[in-house]
Amino acid sequence: MIGFLIRMLELFGVVFLRFRPVPRLWCVWLVGVNLACLYFITHIEAQVVLAVTVIAVAGQTLIYQRIGFTRILGSTHVLWLPMFAWMATRIDTIMDEPAYAGWLVLLFATNMVSIVVDTIDAARFLRGERAPHYRWKLVV
Repeated sequence: MIGFLIRMLELFGVVFLRFRPVPRLWCVWLVGVNLACLYFITHIEAQVVLAVTVIAVAGQTLIYQRIGFTRILGSTHVLWLPMFAWMATRIDTIMDEPAYAGWLVLLFATNMVSIVVDTIDAARFLRGERAPHYRWKLVV
């Protein structure tokens, strides 16, 4: 368990400290928009966003433990697709609160851009770009 948590921290360290400036800013935005679910946590949709985020990060950490920081890490974001499909069935309830609906629209737009990037990365991985492209080395 400790090893898993260390790898998770390494993964966040790579994203927030090792990425180039533009990808780093994008990841800060993506994480921020998703974590805004905490502001709306009394709503079931926000609770689902939090649960899906935790599951996705756990999946990314497992992938990172096995093969490093590769282009396939974003594949865990596929969990967003059924989440948004389910939310679409609840659109009448969601639209009752403008600020909440606005966040969900922003979340959807942000995550769909990420899905496009993730799809491109997954295709590159499947075409042979499998080497880890970022590393985290702890200084001893």
